[in-house]
Amino acid sequence: MSAETIEHRPTGWELRRERVSRHLERTALTLFANERPQDVTVERIAAAAGISMRTFFRYFASRDEVLASLPRSLIELLCARVRARPAHESLVEAFSAAVRETDQGRDADRELLLAWGLAVHRSPETVLLALARGAVSTAAAFQKAVTARLGVGPDDARAGAYAAALCGVVSYAFERWVAHGGTDSLSDTLLDALATLPDLR
Repeated sequence: MSAETIEHRPTGWELRRERVSRHLERTALTLFANERPQDVTVERIAAAAGISMRTFFRYFASRDEVLASLPRSLIELLCARVRARPAHESLVEAFSAAVRETDQGRDADRELLLAWGLAVHRSPETVLLALARGAVSTAAAFQKAVTARLGVGPDDARAGAYAAALCGVVSYAFERWVAHGGTDSLSDTLLDALATLPDLR
């Protein structure tokens, strides 16, 4: 067995970093979902999380970075899995399979995503500005994945239109899931919405 096929086992430091990062994200998103955006500062997040400011800055450079962390990592993971799907699959098939793969064993992400969705509803301008500053663009990420799968250039109109359609459907499904309080399966909600699209190739 080659070193490349051996599954990476997280070190104690990596596990601790993941645990503290998630705690900070959850704390920040809970504050945003329940308080005025201008009241949610790095100082408030650190205090609510029970850590020092110095510790906060070991994990995140700013308030915007902690807000953008979860959607950025999930978008990157989803798009990487779309690009890795077999070439014979249509875009909808590839995205649907990637959603199923990304959803496996990620209960903590669903809890955080619901908190993030509630924060967006509470203070959309602040959260969306944080995403923009963090260079998180679902449409741009989807377009890169689509162009890679179609084997076309970044200016190809078909790739842009397909990416916009996929982005719109995913955004609609996510908003619907949040509006229902996250009681349904996010994966099933996304898959139902993706199934409404034609067989994009």
